[in-house]
Amino acid sequence: MKKYTVIYKLLLLTSSFILMTVSNVDAQTTRKVLFLGNSYTGVNNLPQLVHDVALSTGDTLIFDSNTPGGYQLINHWMDATSKNKIMAGGWDYIVLQGQSQEPIAQNSDFRNGIAQLNTLILQYDPCSVLMFYMTWGRKNGDLSSACNYFPVICTYDGMDTTLRNEYLDVTSRLKAEVSPVSMVWRYLRQNHPGIELYQPDESHPSVAGSYAAACCFYATIFKKDPTLISFNPGLPAADAAVIRSAVKTQVFDHLNLWDYSQPPASDFLYTIGTGVNEFIFNPVNNGYHETYFWNLGDGTTSTSSYSQHSYAASGTYTVSLTTTFCDLQGLHSSTSDTVIQICNHTPTIYTSHPWLCQHDTLWTQAADSYQWFHQGMPIPETDQFVDFRQYGSIGSFYVISTVNGCSEMSTAFSENADWSGYYFDAISTTGPCEGGTAPFAVLHTNGSLPGSEIIQWYMNDTLLPWANNEDTLFITTGGTYECQVVNPNSNCPLDTTYSVVTFNCGAVGMEDNIQDPFWNVFPNPASESITIEFANYPVKEQLEIYSAIGRTLKIVETAGTTSIDIADLPDGLYFIRLKNNKQHPVKFIKQ
Repeated sequence: MKKYTVIYKLLLLTSSFILMTVSNVDAQTTRKVLFLGNSYTGVNNLPQLVHDVALSTGDTLIFDSNTPGGYQLINHWMDATSKNKIMAGGWDYIVLQGQSQEPIAQNSDFRNGIAQLNTLILQYDPCSVLMFYMTWGRKNGDLSSACNYFPVICTYDGMDTTLRNEYLDVTSRLKAEVSPVSMVWRYLRQNHPGIELYQPDESHPSVAGSYAAACCFYATIFKKDPTLISFNPGLPAADAAVIRSAVKTQVFDHLNLWDYSQPPASDFLYTIGTGVNEFIFNPVNNGYHETYFWNLGDGTTSTSSYSQHSYAASGTYTVSLTTTFCDLQGLHSSTSDTVIQICNHTPTIYTSHPWLCQHDTLWTQAADSYQWFHQGMPIPETDQFVDFRQYGSIGSFYVISTVNGCSEMSTAFSENADWSGYYFDAISTTGPCEGGTAPFAVLHTNGSLPGSEIIQWYMNDTLLPWANNEDTLFITTGGTYECQVVNPNSNCPLDTTYSVVTFNCGAVGMEDNIQDPFWNVFPNPASESITIEFANYPVKEQLEIYSAIGRTLKIVETAGTTSIDIADLPDGLYFIRLKNNKQHPVKFIKQ
């Protein structure tokens, strides 16, 4: 098989992105906007209110809407009326508003609905701008049955904060815009509690609440100062003025915070496929609102989001990607070029055995020069060999080798090192410094120890011979304890699984033995929720949260960064463990 490498990369902007300067302008502006939502949009006829506030400043809003009560965004995607309005095209903005609980209690439906609607918008109205309607937490929290399953919505603060974060996250991912209505509501609640934003149901907006939303939409759609608005839907004049001022300080004065649109910045990476001369190209930082045109250098072109191509012959090829973005200011595009070579040698990464051990060396065939990469980044090794242990068991390696002036990349090496299955629990009861005992136990993922392992215990770096091959050490004094386990019958008998725990007057803390942490929990301490973040790659696993006395309290499925609600846990110390993984448990404090 012949393969390739990058010789040079050139980034070429074919047209620049027009940056708007926010200013008050006297010229009349017309915007066409489609509102898709539910009763939060329909109550008090929010689209008409936006029209009326715009008209009072000399601007024009042409609008249409579909707002059936209780609708989720996935309902709009299945609704012929909503789809036909999108397919009619010609919109400057399309506003999406989810059901009040949806971003939290039906998050997968929420994101799926957005993805489906966005695909339809790109097909029929690619130059329209997607804008999200950031809704608010209920006045005293959502005390419906959903509160039992999603405690974060049980309070206004928890519900409002989580909704805000969800809307900002999807806005960022789609490079869209958001109307941050909930931010204005929060400001008014805190600083002007006499203005009632809710209806008696403590959920839907009052006239004042809808007016605040309308002023917010005016500021974000027209990019103009809301204090210029003279329309008042019947509120006390002082209240209306306070609302307009709040929108100015919270929204208009910080429009850059609510606009996540970005110019296209064409760039791409490649990997080597398993086929003959196969090359796989993927854009970098691609946006959902962008289109692509690939020229693969041999007469082949493609408009897919990525390109997988096999070249018929050796040689040098210039591959280019043109990324195009369309918005209210017109069409913007960016092109990047990469020159690749197909050589006559094929570097391959090898290990000493059919399996991979932590102590193994990675190596490739002899060549004139080498450059190794780990996690897509170049590393210092420029010889034929790499010490796998130095970089851990996470991530992929590849090497570019050069022979007779032709450089070529290997396929990625992404194997995980064999693991014996041992892991550890350190559970503090009353604490050894308080006269109690603390068991430090060796466990195995199959539920019982194989029996062939060698277990050694250390206290303050001194071997405890009386505890050899014991699966549990009962600790009665403070200190630093280490357990090392090796199984001579495993594929990798030289590898040692180990853990360290420090007892300091009753407090137990896991020391981190890894320079590049495998995972992290934040915030810590926490009160409402914690987030688990993996350092290098998504992990499909079960997370177990257990108390300081070893009782399992929660089991959560994870596939990458995961948020876990802990509002229902009593204050105290807790541990999180991956059920079938050798990584040390991490601890957090609920307070």
